[in-house]
Order: sequence, then structure tokens, then C-alpha cells
Amino acid sequence: MRAHMTWLDEADKRSFVEEALGILQRVGVELKGSAALSVLADLGADVDLSSGVVRFPPELVLRSVEACPRRVLFAGASPEHDVVLDEGEPAHFCSSGCAAFVLDHETGIRRPSTLTDLQAATILLDEVPEVDVMWTTITAGDVPVEVRELVVCYVVLTEAHKHVTLVDSPSQAEPLLRIMDIVSGDAEAFRERPRFSTLLTAASPLRIDGPLLDFHAATARRGAPVEVYTVPMAGATSPVTPAGTIVQGLAEFLAVATALQALAPGARVVMGVSGSVMDMRSAGVSYAAPECTLMNVACVELAHHLGVPAAVPGLATDAKYAGLQAGYEKALKGLATAGVGADVLSGGVGMIDSVNTLFLPQIVLDAEVAGMIRRILGEVDTRRDEMMVDMIERVGIGGDFLKEKDTARRLRAGEHFAPAISSRQAYDQWVADGRDEVARARERMDALLAARAEHGRPIDDAARAALAGICGITAEMKRALGD
Repeated sequence: MRAHMTWLDEADKRSFVEEALGILQRVGVELKGSAALSVLADLGADVDLSSGVVRFPPELVLRSVEACPRRVLFAGASPEHDVVLDEGEPAHFCSSGCAAFVLDHETGIRRPSTLTDLQAATILLDEVPEVDVMWTTITAGDVPVEVRELVVCYVVLTEAHKHVTLVDSPSQAEPLLRIMDIVSGDAEAFRERPRFSTLLTAASPLRIDGPLLDFHAATARRGAPVEVYTVPMAGATSPVTPAGTIVQGLAEFLAVATALQALAPGARVVMGVSGSVMDMRSAGVSYAAPECTLMNVACVELAHHLGVPAAVPGLATDAKYAGLQAGYEKALKGLATAGVGADVLSGGVGMIDSVNTLFLPQIVLDAEVAGMIRRILGEVDTRRDEMMVDMIERVGIGGDFLKEKDTARRLRAGEHFAPAISSRQAYDQWVADGRDEVARARERMDALLAARAEHGRPIDDAARAALAGICGITAEMKRALGD
């Protein structure tokens, strides 16, 4: 017994792809300043060098997408932390990237994020078993902007055993190429086991920053997977309808994938169309509107139709604190997105306020949501032995199953989901306990942070020192990080 969710039929999928190809052929995409322009011209694209606009022949786009591997390894610091994106693999959960603010769980006040916030979030996300992939979660606003990206890179790579996606990558590829050799040993070892991936964001509608594209192509040539995120906002930077936003986001992804394959043949590309909605009453962006879920699940199905992995926001909420709104928005969107088979769900664990704010206890709360989603979508064995017909006959009318050895054995093995946060106490016990969900989450958060001392860091002192040199870690930063 297993859930099966679908939104698009085969005719829908073909129609979206055909229309996206038509947009790329007739309108094109701006890639101004990219080395891909001359390469794409040689491959048969219609390139206007003065404007940087490229119009793509459909056959070139389809050929390029076919070159993108369906199976992509997100390697951790060791194999037990690896994540494989492939057909038949379960959905994987991750945080989101570069939030500018933190809702302080001690004061209840939202404030700019700091370097020590980044460290604490990275450690907690690394310790939570329901989180599979790490993004560079917050911006560390107290670090000078000219060195911030490399400093953030240092923190996550020295604290996270899990695979890391660099959301804010350095402006130059050369430091990152040197970092590849340090974290993996050498270039070939990184290619076989890419310790980190990068995230390239398109500028909707139909624009990709040329130098940024070239940066990601340089890391892709060395084996780093590239998550291509397009963030069309329905009603603002894309058409107001879900279908219009889907087709535009698909066209943007296809353009980037084609350009990446031109510059880095065989590039490992993940499709991340992150459709959002402009709320016309507040003029703000919504990542948790029902239309966002519809757009994202359709894009997952289109990615798999094209034979590439999909990463879309699955646990996004527009709520400003850990309350009812955060719970139902994250659960509904997460269940639908995981149910349709997304390879990675970002959006993300620990995030509130339309991915602008990190709340540390929310990481633990979201881990519970992810665990419940996995249980609901997991395989349930329905063979006769699992029906326990013989036990039912043996216990008989009016009996009980508490004393059966199989009951205790199965429960210990995880037959029933055991919540860490949700309360199943009797009402009087719950009142006497006196803790709500956030209080329970804070206690579990403290325990998980304390557990890090037992596990240690993922790289040795020599590698950490080499990374510190490349990333410009100062003595003051080392003191703040406890190095």
C-alpha cells in the first residue's frame, strides 16, 4: 500500500514542454555577458551579441536536457550521509537559504542574522535526522559583505556532515575550486563524490545573469551539481495564472540547462522551479499560497517527464511565528510536494516569514512534520503475514494484543510513528505537563545541540585551517565560532 499523487496527465506534460520550447524559440532568454553566447551560436542558436538574447532551437534544448543525468549524488562528508536523487528514491528534506533575519527564541524579537546564528542553525540541522541536505541557511549579516559568502561557506563545510548546497556562492570560482580539493582530497575525488552543490537563480522573467552562469559552469565542470532555481512570482514577474507561471519557469530552466550543457557537457543539473504568488493586498510575496503548491507539484512532474531531478519548496510558510498558520501551511504543501515525488524539498526546515526568517525551534517542529509525511507516504506491507490473521484468530473475541510479543517487537522497530513534539497525553496530564509545542521543541533543540560534542566536526584540523585561509576567517571570527 502506497500513496500515488499526480496532477498532470501526459497530454498536459507534452503541452507545457511544447509551449516552453516555443517561448525559447520565439522570444528567447537574455544571457548577457556569458561565455555561453558564442558556444550556443556555434550550436545553432540565434544569438544577438549586443543584447545577449539567445533564441534556442527546440532540438538543441531537448538534446541538452537529455544530457543531464537523472541520477545525481549529493555526497556527505562520509557515505552514511549521502543522498541520491533518482527514480524510486524517497523525497529528501532540507533547509532554505540566506535568510536575512532570525526570530530570537530567547527574546521573541526578530533581528538581523549573525555568524553565530549560522553556526547554531547548521549544527542543529546537521543533528536532526529528518533533514537530509544542508543549505547555507542565513546570511550572517555581521560579517563584511565582501567576504561574507566565503565565510558562510567555511562555517557550513566545517560544521555539516550532510551534503551542502551553497546558495550564496562566492563571486569568483577559483576559491571554490580550491575548496573542492580540500574537502575531498583532490579534483577527481570531488567529481566522484561532490561534497557540495551550487544554486543558480534565474531573474524572472527570462533573464539569467551571464557571469553568474559562467561561475556555475566552472564548478559544474569539476563535478558540482547545480540546482537551477527560477523564482517566477505570479502576477508580478510571471503571468497571474498557475499555468502561465509554470510554462515561464519551465522555459527559464530549459534555457539554463541548455547553456550549462554547452559550457560544461554532462553537467549534473537539478530543476528547481520555485513558483510564488504576489499577494495583491500586501504587495508581498507568498510561498505558501495554494497556487504555489499547484505550480510546484506540476514542475516536479515536468522535471521527471524530462528526466531530471526536481527540487522545489515544500515546507514554506508565510507565517511570522510558530503557530497554527505555520503548521497547516507547511504540512499541506509538504505532503503534496513529497507525494508527487520531489527529489528535494526546500523552502524550508526552520524557516518562517516567506523564507525571510529563521526560527531555531522551528527546525525541530518541521522535523516532526517531515517525519509524519514520510510515514504517510511510506510503503505499507499488505501481505497476509502483515495482516496478522493468525494472531487475530488466536487472540479471539474480546481479547487484547498488548501481551503479544509481536506487539512490543514491532513498536520497538518503529511500526508506529513516535512523535517527539506532539502530545498524545490525556488532557489532565497535558495540563499538568504545562508545555506547548514550542517549549517541547526548545528542549529537544537544546539536547540536539548538546549532542554535537559527541559527534565532532566533519573535517580535521589541518583541512579546517586550510579552509580558514581561503575563506578569510579572522581571529575574531574564530573566537566567535569557538575555533
